Amino acid sequence: MTVHIQDSPAAAYRRAGEAHDVDALVATLADDVVFRSPLTANAAFHGKDQVRELFSVVFGALSDLRYHKDVGDERTRALTATARLGRQEIHEAALVEVGEDGLIKEITMWIRPLPGLTAMMAALGPGLARATGKPGLPWLVAAAVKPLAAMTRFGDRTLVPLLTPRRHPR
Repeated sequence: MTVHIQDSPAAAYRRAGEAHDVDALVATLADDVVFRSPLTANAAFHGKDQVRELFSVVFGALSDLRYHKDVGDERTRALTATARLGRQEIHEAALVEVGEDGLIKEITMWIRPLPGLTAMMAALGPGLARATGKPGLPWLVAAAVKPLAAMTRFGDRTLVPLLTPRRHPR
């Protein structure tokens, strides 16, 4: 895939994401890029190597990634997309900050709905834990996040409909 960053780093980032092309995506990033996790304020990925590792796991889990909106100016872009994680559709929003050099210096990500966010956590956590090389950590992460993902799926499918007012015909 050819990346034309000079035209628009956000456009090149979108094309690389839709193509699941990790190398092309990393080519849009500054060396000291920071990716802020949608899962927690306690985690960020710093530098091209960490972000490459993250997106290698992400692209292995997601399918049908499609960007729908890209708004902003030459330094700050807001991107929205949808993707599938198994049967779960997710919606993402990303705030992308571009540095003076024309490369992406910061990405802050949000994901909805909650069952999609917890499914993402369950899908990515063990893969990221394996990359640390710490024995037993992938198992521990999976054991911690799978019940949370199951509870949010149950709540969304069973409890939310009981609490949501029905529409009345006009």
